Amino acid sequence: MADKIIMPQLGESIAEGTIVRWLKAPGQAVRKDENLLVISTDKVEAEIPAPAGGVLLSIDVGEGKTVGVGTVLGWVGASGEASPLAGHATPPTSVPATRSPSRALPGEEGARRLEEKPGYFQLPAHEQAAGGRFVSPLVRRIAAESGVTDAELDGLPGTGNNGRVTKKDLLAYVEDKRAGRAVAPPPQARAAVVAETSLPQPVVPSVSIPTGAREVVKPASTMRKAIMQNMVASKHTSAHVHTFFDLDWTAVEKIRRAHKDRFKAEEGVSLTYTVFMAAAVAQCLRRHSYLNAEIRGTDLVFKGDVNLGMAVAIDGPEPGLMVPVLKHADQMNLRGLAHGIADLAARVRTKKIKPDELSGSSFTITNPGNFGSIIGTPVINQPNVAILAMGKIEKKPVVLEVDGTDVIAVRLKSVISLGFDHRLVDGVTADQFMADVVKTIECWSTVP
Repeated sequence: MADKIIMPQLGESIAEGTIVRWLKAPGQAVRKDENLLVISTDKVEAEIPAPAGGVLLSIDVGEGKTVGVGTVLGWVGASGEASPLAGHATPPTSVPATRSPSRALPGEEGARRLEEKPGYFQLPAHEQAAGGRFVSPLVRRIAAESGVTDAELDGLPGTGNNGRVTKKDLLAYVEDKRAGRAVAPPPQARAAVVAETSLPQPVVPSVSIPTGAREVVKPASTMRKAIMQNMVASKHTSAHVHTFFDLDWTAVEKIRRAHKDRFKAEEGVSLTYTVFMAAAVAQCLRRHSYLNAEIRGTDLVFKGDVNLGMAVAIDGPEPGLMVPVLKHADQMNLRGLAHGIADLAARVRTKKIKPDELSGSSFTITNPGNFGSIIGTPVINQPNVAILAMGKIEKKPVVLEVDGTDVIAVRLKSVISLGFDHRLVDGVTADQFMADVVKTIECWSTVP
C-alpha cells in the first residue's frame, strides 16, 4: 500500500508551501525518515522526510510550485507498485491545527509539560542532575520512586535535547535494571552523550559572474522576498531612533575566564558574551515594560512574558538572517540560556527550526560584533518596539579615578545600541533601559 507525501503544516500560521527541490527522483530507493524534498514557507525552509521506506513512486507537485497544506506531493511504496495518482496533484486534506507550546504549570502538570517541551526552562540546581544536565521534575520524581540515584541518572545516556534523560529513557533503564540486564552507568558516560554544539559559520555571500557577462539575474528566494517585505514594512511602520552606550565587560570576563572551561565540559555549550547579554536584557525588561511591548492599532500591548528574538546569520537558500525566539527567557538561568541559544542557532542553520519558533518575540538581540562591527543600527523586528545590537568587544585604554587620582587602565569594552520605536518609546525611556542593562553587566557577580 503506497504512502502519501503530504505538504505538512509546519506552524499554526502556515497555510501553504513552495517546493524548492526534490532530493530523490521517481524510482529511487528511500529509507523511512530520509529527507525527500525541501519546501519553503514565508518563515522557514525545511527538509521533509519520507513517511515510509521503499521507492519514490511519483512526484505529483513539481519544483517551484506553491500548494496548500495537506496537498499530496507524491507517493512512496514498494518497488514496481503503481502510484495511485501519478501526475495529478490532489486537493488539500484536513490537517488539524497544532497547539502552541504552553507555559509550564505548577505541580505534576507543569512537570509533564517541561518533559514534553525541553529547552524553554532551566531549573535551579536542586532540580538538576549532579553533573548539571537538565532533569525535569517528572523524571526526578520517577527516579526517586524507582530507587535510581543521582549518580546513575547523571551517567544514563539520554535521547533528549543536549543528552537530556527523558521519561522513556528512565523507564527503560528501570525495567532493564529490575530484570538484571542493566549495570549502573558511570558518571563519565555523559561525556560521550553531550558533545559541544558545533555551529557552522556563515560564509561570505558571493555570486559567480561568467566571464564577459555584465550582470546575473536570479529570482529572489521565498526567504529573501519575506526579508525584503518585512524590512520595508518595518521602516514604514516604526519611527526608528537609535541610542548608543559604552559597556565595560571586565567583570563578566573575569567570571568567564574562571568558569568557561568547566562550563563547557559540563554543559557541552560555550558561555558566550551573548548569553550574559540575554540574561541582562531579560532581567531589565521585567523592570522596563515599555520596551517589552507592542503597538496594536491604537492600543498599547505590554507583554507579561519575555520572549527574546535572537538574530542568526545563515547561508541558505542564500545568505540571510533568521530570528528564532527564546521563549520565557526571564525564567532561565545562565545554563538554560546557553543551551537555548545554542540549540536555536544550530537548528536554524541545519534547517530543523519550526516556523512557530520564529514568531512571538517581544524584544530582539543581534550581535554584529561577532563579525567585527563596532556599532550597529538594526531595523526593528516587528511587532517589537525595540532591538539591541552588540558591537565588537575589545580591550581599550580608559581613564579611571583611583583614590582621587586619574589612571590609565586596560578594560574590555564595546558599544551597544538600541533601536526603538519613537511612537511608544521616548528617548529617556530608552536610555533608562540601556543604563540598567549596562549596570547589570558591569556589576555582574553571579557564578554560572
